[in-house]
Amino acid sequence: MNADEFWGLPRSTSPAKIFGEIARDLPVRLPQATLSQATVVHILGTGGGTWSSRLVDGRLEVHEGAAADPICQVTLERATLRELVAGSLRDRGLEIMARLGKPRQIPNLSRLPVRDDRARALSKLVGSVAIELHDKTFGETHRIVITFGGGTPAFEQATVTVRVDADQAAGWIASRADARAILKGGSLRIDGDLSLVTRAAALLLDP
Repeated sequence: MNADEFWGLPRSTSPAKIFGEIARDLPVRLPQATLSQATVVHILGTGGGTWSSRLVDGRLEVHEGAAADPICQVTLERATLRELVAGSLRDRGLEIMARLGKPRQIPNLSRLPVRDDRARALSKLVGSVAIELHDKTFGETHRIVITFGGGTPAFEQATVTVRVDADQAAGWIASRADARAILKGGSLRIDGDLSLVTRAAALLLDP
C-alpha cells in the first residue's frame, strides 16, 4: 500500500482490516529496533476488537488479541478510529498538509529514540492519559486513552486529560513540530496529574 492509497481509504474500512491487513503493509519508516513488549489497542463498539502490535527489527508485527505484558493499552471508540483514518479528521489533516505545502506522505518515524529499557520503564508507570481532540467543525470530541502497563484499561476515567483542538494537532503533525516544545508552549489544556505526562514524554522523547 502506498501513501495515496492509505490517505484514500473509504469510511467503511473496518477495524479488522485496518489492524489485520493495512497496519502490516504500511510503507512507514520505523526505528530499527526490537521491543520485547507490545502495545495493545482496544477498539470499542460494534465491529471493534483488540489487537497487539510489537516492533521487531524495524517492522510492526500485529496480532489479534491482547498481549499479556504490554507497554501500554490504547482505547478508543470505533467512530474515533474511523474519523482519524478515513473520515473528517483525516480529511482536514490533508487540507492542512496542502496548505503547508506538504505532500500526502506517511510520517517518517525512524528517528524516534526507541529503546527497550525505556519501553519497559513506560510500562511501569501507574495511571492513564486521556487525549481529547475537539473537532470544532462538527462540534465533536474524540477521546483516546492510554493506560500504562497491563490490567483493566481506563476509558471513562483517566489520571490526566489533555485537551487540544484537532486542527491544531493536525498542523503540529504536518509541520513536524517538536513535541517537547508543544508541552512547554501552553497550547494544551491539561487537567490532572501533569507529572505523569512529563514522565511519559521524557521516556518517549529524550535522546
